[in-house]
Amino acid sequence: MNTMNKVPSADPEETISIPEFCRRFRISTPTYYKMRAEGCGPRELRMAGQVVRIRPEAIRDWIADRESPTSTAAQRAKLKARSEYALSGGR
Repeated sequence: MNTMNKVPSADPEETISIPEFCRRFRISTPTYYKMRAEGCGPRELRMAGQVVRIRPEAIRDWIADRESPTSTAAQRAKLKARSEYALSGGR
């Protein structure tokens, strides 16, 4: 199947609730709501009524957003600092 055309899952069987998310990531419910208020929580799927679910895709994206910067970015910063130092004659 072509993954470019894959529709994200909205199946309640594949989604998790906020309490389930909190248990999985070992955070308190108040911490979750604080993250959500700050715009740092996972994307939520609002179902009928006030049911809120979190899709696996949203969890993967949320985790990826929290990963540390790549080492190449750190390496570029070091190289730039070394180049500036060399261009200044070592001063």
